Amino acid sequence: MGILLPQRTEFYEEVPISTFVVKVASRCNLKCSYCYMYEHPDQTWQEQPNFFDSEMIHILATRLKEYANSRQLKQLLVIAHGGEPLLLGAKKLREFFSIIKDSLQEVETDVGFGLQTNGILVNDDIIDVLQEFDVRAGVSIDGPPEWHDRMRVDHKGNGSFNQVMKGVEKLRNPNNGKSVFGGFLTVANPEIPAQELLSFFINLNTTSMDFLLPDYNFDTFPFDRYPVGTFGRWLSELFDCWLESKTDMEIRKFKTFMKLLMGGKRGYDAIGAFSHGVVVIETDGTYHALDVLKTSYHGATQTGMSLRDHPIKELEKLPLVMALSAKRFSVDQKCLDCRLFDVCGGGYLPHRYSEAKGFNQESLYCQDLMILIDHISSRLSNEL
Repeated sequence: MGILLPQRTEFYEEVPISTFVVKVASRCNLKCSYCYMYEHPDQTWQEQPNFFDSEMIHILATRLKEYANSRQLKQLLVIAHGGEPLLLGAKKLREFFSIIKDSLQEVETDVGFGLQTNGILVNDDIIDVLQEFDVRAGVSIDGPPEWHDRMRVDHKGNGSFNQVMKGVEKLRNPNNGKSVFGGFLTVANPEIPAQELLSFFINLNTTSMDFLLPDYNFDTFPFDRYPVGTFGRWLSELFDCWLESKTDMEIRKFKTFMKLLMGGKRGYDAIGAFSHGVVVIETDGTYHALDVLKTSYHGATQTGMSLRDHPIKELEKLPLVMALSAKRFSVDQKCLDCRLFDVCGGGYLPHRYSEAKGFNQESLYCQDLMILIDHISSRLSNEL
């Protein structure tokens, strides 16, 4: 692949893959300015079929059954993703979930389903499918409308906030049956006052959400706009606001850091020294590494392997798959020596990239993560 990724054989470990991100649609009805799928160096989406078709669903279901049986997996997670997954339509979504569920029942593996959407295409038929298969839909939103509509626009440049919130309301309060709303996903933005942003989500009666660090790397980060430490200080302020609000709203990043600081061992792909294995499957059935790596260079996620020709087990030995689960395998020596490695995990792999060094360096957000982790640790010590 030509990837400058450290490979520390002393930490070689084939971790079971338990999360499968399936690109059921390769296109999107929005044109968000920062999107890692369409607005960065990797443009392989243009070579992909628009949708994950019926034949590919059956092949995927068979591969998942084989893998779950060989690995004796008790459970796994399949996430319908895109692009915008709701472009697939209710009928094909039902087929997707149904075939996979039926296949895994044959080997007594519990399958959980997820879906990440912009919310605009939610309708009653979609909700029926999500309710039938107990799918919680996460919705991407970037705060109040004056901020959201700057970045999350349609193909004519129009803001999408009002349409997104209509979809959220349908997910939360369907005409029949239970809510299928899973929570919000938002990109951290230090230009929005921390208390203002937290209050926005609390006032929406949000129960679960996460803040993502923007998907910059060393070659693309606007250092003149955000001096080193900007995100760490802003997230620390946000943490204080969250803690002092006494809200029941969970923020994944904060909860995970707290768990790891108190001795927990497993984080997720962006946090912690260990995580569940994850792979991405594109609409043509090819296996790919973490999709956010598309911000690095064209073809960065390609494995040269596919559902048709390769069992899932073969993916476990790929460096880019291992790098996201057993983090010691691929981090810079500076990270291994750091007192915070078990909590930070070396940072998110896409944030370590530069053309000069590949991924063989600490995270672009290293100082920000140290500021935030030390701040949370200090608050925990005071509270406990």
